[in-house]
Amino acid sequence: MINNYRPKLNIDALFFSLNDIVIDVRYSYQQVVRKAAQIYLEQAFALPPSKESLITLEEVIHLQRVGGIANYWDLTRAFIAYFMSLLPDVPIVTFPIRFHVPAMLAYLQTASARLHVDIEELYAKKNINQFTLDTVRAGGGLDGVYDALPDVNRHLVIASGDITKINLVGRIFQELYLGADLFERTYGQPAVLVQSTGYIEHESLLIEPELLAQFGEKFPLGVLSSRPHLEVEHSLNVRKIKEYFQVVISLEDIQKARAKGVPDPWALLEAVRRVQPTPTHIAYVSANPAGIRAARAANQTIPCTAVACLIGATDRDMIRQSFEYNKASIILGHPNNLKELIFD
Repeated sequence: MINNYRPKLNIDALFFSLNDIVIDVRYSYQQVVRKAAQIYLEQAFALPPSKESLITLEEVIHLQRVGGIANYWDLTRAFIAYFMSLLPDVPIVTFPIRFHVPAMLAYLQTASARLHVDIEELYAKKNINQFTLDTVRAGGGLDGVYDALPDVNRHLVIASGDITKINLVGRIFQELYLGADLFERTYGQPAVLVQSTGYIEHESLLIEPELLAQFGEKFPLGVLSSRPHLEVEHSLNVRKIKEYFQVVISLEDIQKARAKGVPDPWALLEAVRRVQPTPTHIAYVSANPAGIRAARAANQTIPCTAVACLIGATDRDMIRQSFEYNKASIILGHPNNLKELIFD
């Protein structure tokens, strides 16, 4: 059981998860998960847009935190796979020869042409709490999602490969998140499904920049993310905090190394390798149990204190239990509370 005392962190390097610790993504990434999953389902079945939201914000946070899915693209994919599993088995049809968004949509609509379903019906059938529990029992993360779900309609979840060609889940997500203008500047293609500004504009800073400056004077800082490098750079530069971080690990670093994201410890250990001088004891701060598992795994290589944070949790007692189950060393309410662990 984690108690309420506050030990001092005897460390020489401090690493943060970007999402939910440094940057508040409640009104960006978490909202995009809801919207992207619903757009995908509506487009797959050629349905008129529904005024009813299929997924609540509480359900997004619940599956993410309790289910241990740190990557928001994976989280969107998990929701879509779940709702596809509630449908009758849809036969596989010929895959399109040309890989672009209209061809992907045509494939989905052809495959599902005989189904008569609407968003309201899926809403009535859903049980996200049970889905999350099944995911946890299967080991958590995206692998746990697919182990927990029946092997039905997985060909309808087009969520891998190049976002500009075949990855339809990623394409919808990025168009929503970046907005039409920034998407085109980032990917060199016009947005197809979204013609508005992006949810990226609704992000804000969680941790006080003055604290980052104070921490940076004491020891090296690093930030880890499964987000693309340009997005990470944008988030840090817009808020004028990039200078505080000696090392930044992003999606491209993970892909180049052919590594895995959290809960795999690669990103954390790579951050350690890049920090100078080489640390002897680190701490990693995360709002997701997957991050805590990554810290515990890294502890097999270098002493690592796993610091969990309840910020943004809609069911704090359940999230706390999940952190305790994953053996978090310390549980904080807010990342600013790190000050109490580091300074007198």
